[in-house]
Amino acid sequence: MQNSLNIALHYLKFRPRSVFEIEKKLKEKKVSEEEIKKTISVLKKNQLLDDEKFAKMWVRDRNNLRPSGSYLLKMELRKLGIADDLIEETLACQNEEDLTKKALASKSRLRNADFQKKASFLQRRGFITSIIYKILKNKY
Repeated sequence: MQNSLNIALHYLKFRPRSVFEIEKKLKEKKVSEEEIKKTISVLKKNQLLDDEKFAKMWVRDRNNLRPSGSYLLKMELRKLGIADDLIEETLACQNEEDLTKKALASKSRLRNADFQKKASFLQRRGFITSIIYKILKNKY
């Protein structure tokens, strides 16, 4: 138990993690299923592991550093093992239009680019097509 807890704590030292990420790391280190369950239980009890807080933090930080649309964030959170209902709850309060404008403003090289280049950039960032066209047609 102590060894698996040390592995998990070391892994958590660098950034918050989802339950899925901790489980995966412990499985890589050949820790038994019983030990993994105990370790995760201890981490949850001590509030070091919480998927809801993790998802909210992930979305907040991603949108501060590199504004992204709901589609891309949904894919990233799924990869991190976050449940779909929790993803929907987390992304419900996201203002796509503001984030689209922020993402576009963050790329100065796109300032004089044509409609297609801007639209392609925003699609790669995971924004919804209808919002992209609305923002670009209004010359944001």
